[in-house]
Amino acid sequence: MIVQHLTELTVTGILNRGEPNRECIALKVKQRVNLGQFGLMLGRYTNQDNALPYFDNLFWFGDGFVEPGDWLFIYTGSGQASKTRSADGAYDIFCLFWGKPTTLFAETSITPVLFRVDAVNFLRSPDNVPQTPMPQIK
Repeated sequence: MIVQHLTELTVTGILNRGEPNRECIALKVKQRVNLGQFGLMLGRYTNQDNALPYFDNLFWFGDGFVEPGDWLFIYTGSGQASKTRSADGAYDIFCLFWGKPTTLFAETSITPVLFRVDAVNFLRSPDNVPQTPMPQIK
């Protein structure tokens, strides 16, 4: 498999690994992008250059643009999303929450896997099945 590395966003680290309500993934924005094209999964290191994703562990950022220099902090616990400006006014800081009931990265072999969605396909919503009217009871 050929792996194409992302250049728009960079995972810089996991802060407060294993600490409830403090553990978070830090990402630096390198290029203006719509976050709706990106997501995070959990993976297990297979070696320094590869990780295999776990099933059923997906975080989608949602639509919204970020600018070069901005920071994203994805907390593994619950909370209210927020956006603040840096003290020097140079960039925005976004705090997002995965909503997991436990920490995710206490075990150092687990890593966040950042990905970009380039195309999607989904089943069109089916038409509703016609319903037979219920008989009227008099």
